[in-house]
Amino acid sequence: MLRGAPKMIEALMKVEGVSSGSKKAQLDNARKEADLAQREVDFGFPVLHAWAIVGLWAYLESLIRVFVASWLKHKRSSWQVDQIQRLRIQLGEYQSIPREQKHAFVAELLEKELGAGLKCGVTRFEMLLEPFGLSGDIPEILRRTIYEFGQVRNVIVHRGATVDRQFAQACPWLNVQIGTDLQVSAEMFRRYYFAAGAYVTLLICRVGEKYGVDMSENRISVEKKMESALANKPFHSDAGARC
Repeated sequence: MLRGAPKMIEALMKVEGVSSGSKKAQLDNARKEADLAQREVDFGFPVLHAWAIVGLWAYLESLIRVFVASWLKHKRSSWQVDQIQRLRIQLGEYQSIPREQKHAFVAELLEKELGAGLKCGVTRFEMLLEPFGLSGDIPEILRRTIYEFGQVRNVIVHRGATVDRQFAQACPWLNVQIGTDLQVSAEMFRRYYFAAGAYVTLLICRVGEKYGVDMSENRISVEKKMESALANKPFHSDAGARC
């Protein structure tokens, strides 16, 4: 639709016999939008996929944070773990928070106290889960994919998708040049979407196992799917040390 807009505006201007500055400005803007739309079509919608990745990462962060808050709400013994006991909470501030928001407040405070937000990849999530005995082993291919996912999200949000030295060094297997625009493909988004779902599935398995449920079949299933969905992407041998 955007690509066809300039021709429609030109036709309307001709019918109306209008050539005012405002109409010309409208036409110029429509042409710019049409050019962007054409580039998106030609290159596989990189802008669309880039912002979809930003949204997906935000949902994953929120899900883990909400999960920890729910764990605090429903499992009273979780308040006895050392990391929760050592939190510095101002009583007046805590008392002023509505009852239904107190667990979320503590989860956010725990995240800040642990410095989880400063970590990369799954490490930021595992640090929040570890105090409750809900962290665990993660297949290397999943760990590295989520690491890449987080790095791509960061360069989009903080660098306007322009590749900088930090990103190029963090993800050398992507073979991107410093100073160029990162082109986020449908394949990249597909892998990150699958990796996020696989990680959440593993977390569900951990919860089940904590309550004595045999989740081995579910683990095997998700790990096999991960190998099939993610194994076609090469990774740099030194990347694991930064995940």
